[in-house]
Parts: sequence; C-alpha cells; structure tokens
Amino acid sequence: MPNLTVGMVGIGQLGLPIATKLINAGFRVVGYRRTDREAFVSLGGVALNTPAEVADQADFILTCLPSESAQLEVMEGSAGLLGTLTTSHTLIEMGTYDRDFKLSLQHRIQQTGAQVLESEVSGSPPMVAQGKAALLLGGSEELIDHCREVLNAISRIQIHIGEFGSAVTMKLIANYLVTIHTLAAAEAMNLGIRAGYDPQKIFDVISQGAGASAMFSVRGPLMVSRNYTPAPGPFCTLEKYIHMSGDLAQNLGCATPLFSAAQPYFMRALQEGRGEQDIAAVLELIDADSAPQAARKQSYAH
Repeated sequence: MPNLTVGMVGIGQLGLPIATKLINAGFRVVGYRRTDREAFVSLGGVALNTPAEVADQADFILTCLPSESAQLEVMEGSAGLLGTLTTSHTLIEMGTYDRDFKLSLQHRIQQTGAQVLESEVSGSPPMVAQGKAALLLGGSEELIDHCREVLNAISRIQIHIGEFGSAVTMKLIANYLVTIHTLAAAEAMNLGIRAGYDPQKIFDVISQGAGASAMFSVRGPLMVSRNYTPAPGPFCTLEKYIHMSGDLAQNLGCATPLFSAAQPYFMRALQEGRGEQDIAAVLELIDADSAPQAARKQSYAH
C-alpha cells in the first residue's frame, strides 16, 4: 500500500472519481471542498476545512477546479496553498485554463520551492472511473517519474506532451473534436431513428463498426435512453472548452468548417436552458431541426 498522503483540492464532478481511484489504490486522501463533501467522506476520504490544511498533511497535492477564479481562491489568502507550500510539496495541476494563466501560476508555485506538474485530463468522469481517461502531461521527465505512483493510480494512459503549459493546448484540440464528434453521433442516431431502426440496435451496430468513436460509445447510450441527467459531461462544462478551442483555432488562422457548424448547436442548448443536461442531448436539437415525423414516407428498417 502506498505510504503517501495525497491531497485533493477540488473534489467535484471530475475530482471525485480521481479521488476514488487514489483511495482504491491505497493512498490516504485528504481533500478540500467548500460544500458537498459527503460523497468524498463516504468513500474513505478525509475532508479538511481549508486548502492550507490539505498542504499541511499531503505529500502530493492535486488541484482540480473549474475556473481561474476558483483556482486563485484556493491558492491565495491566509488559508491558501501558496502560503503553505514548501520544497517538500509537489502540486499536480489538473484544471484547464488559459496558457498564460497557467504559466503565471507555475511561476508563483515555484517561488515557494514546490514543484508543479501539468496534468490535463482527456476524458469524461465515467472514463476516469473506468481508467480510460488519458493524462496529458506538461513538465520534465524527472518530475513525471517523481509523480508516477500517483499518476498510475489515476490512469495508466499517460502522454508526455512537453513543457509545462503545452498540455492545455492538446486538451483543447481533443475537446474541439469532442464537440464535432458528439454532434456527428447525434446526427447519425437521428438518421437511424428516422429510418425506422430501434435506437439500441443503432448503437449496437455502429459501436462495433468503422463508424465507432469514443464519443459515440459514451454518448450513444444516453441518446438511446434520452436520459441526459445526471450528466457525465454537461453543456455548462463544455461551454468553456468551446470558447477556448474556438479562440485557439482563430488565433492560428485555421479553417474550421465542422467546428463552425457544431458550435451553434451547443450554444443553442445553453440558451434553451439545457446547461445541466449531458451534451448527448444535442440529439434533441437535431431532431427538432428535422422534418416532422409525419413527413416520413416509409421505414427503411424492414
């Protein structure tokens, strides 16, 4: 059993399955979250009252927060991490933020004497729970080796992208494809349903053939059931990535024919109040934009 204490600052939708993997691997895991700590504690985690308390007890500290403002909130102040970090600490930063913000954060952390590794998570919370998410790493080979025992507990799929700050760009490229692939999966599902096939049959066939994709495998069952909550990946979470990915493509002068077609559907879902639904619910928008069911001339499934 690993003889280490790992700290988790941010044990929400993504942080909780990460914490679960660490606990199951035998680590003592302490964590901080302002509210809703019950699930973490029920799994065997130790809830603490401030980020500083996490740093007091942990050898490694993982931060997994949804925004730059949330990250600054746990870093700064008398009870923040920056005032507690020392040369004995290693911080693994797992949030997705602007690259310049990340580099500024790295500089501030290193000024305390602590080490910091960038570890972007490419995959949904269920993929994390199943060990199928990829960890995109930014930092030196030596630092990655130092963190290996902790990283292995989360996922064996680890890809060294380059220096600190390089992994976030690759994460945005991956989520750029998530946007496109999810809309493509919904379009294909809608086509099959309107051709007269049972949705489960569509999923079973496509997921085993050349048209399969990770997003079809993850989102397909939700489209079959049309049950989009609780959401593994809600529209409100993807919104940040859509904006950041679009900005990246624009800054690089890239042509974006498919992303430009997909983006309005996800923005429309948010405008319709679907923010807490899984992005698989884009199927509902594709269905709404299709001709009325009564207009179909025949079934092609028989």
